[in-house]
Amino acid sequence: MMPPVTRRSALALLGAPFAGAVEAHVVSCRKIWDRAPHNAFTDLVRFRGRWFCAFREGEAHASPGGALRVLVSDDGERWEPAALLAARGDLRDAKLSVLPGGRLALGGAIYHAPPDPVRLQSLVWFSGDGRAWSKAQPAGDPEFWLWRTTWHGERGYCIGYNTNPNRNLRTIRLYQTQDGARYDTVVEDLGVRNSPGENTIRFQQNGTAVCLLRRDAY
Repeated sequence: MMPPVTRRSALALLGAPFAGAVEAHVVSCRKIWDRAPHNAFTDLVRFRGRWFCAFREGEAHASPGGALRVLVSDDGERWEPAALLAARGDLRDAKLSVLPGGRLALGGAIYHAPPDPVRLQSLVWFSGDGRAWSKAQPAGDPEFWLWRTTWHGERGYCIGYNTNPNRNLRTIRLYQTQDGARYDTVVEDLGVRNSPGENTIRFQQNGTAVCLLRRDAY
């Protein structure tokens, strides 16, 4: 079992150089889905010998009624619908991960329309086959967008960013989970400014965590 990330070791998330990078090449590019007016923000995972692709479909880039679509493929060539997750609000940015116990997790977030007091809540669903999914469960703190969970040993790590309408006041928070449902705060504020947002954590072979983080310089 790998040791958990602590407040001290969390500094490596934003400061460590990445070693062992390899050059990537585009082999092919083709469309696998276009049945909604707007289809975007994809994620891809290998689960039980099959490919699963999840994304948002809706009327526009940001629109009421956005839903999360899941596709499945045996060979990466032919794709078929596996599930459609919808709710009262705008579901956004599907993120897939495989839990240590073997289940598939789908993370996302929902924007609520006024006068709902909570503007945004991160959510998570679970499935044993990628087709039948559990009810949505809230993940993390309200108004914090938990972007992507990366598993390292028996623990998952995720950075959430504050969705304060004032971008200059946005902060990022490091979370840890052992079951993909409950997210506990490890670092309240990682100290990154200039509107931090979308991010991905990756672990190197020596256990060092590195993070690629988007910032909007306002």
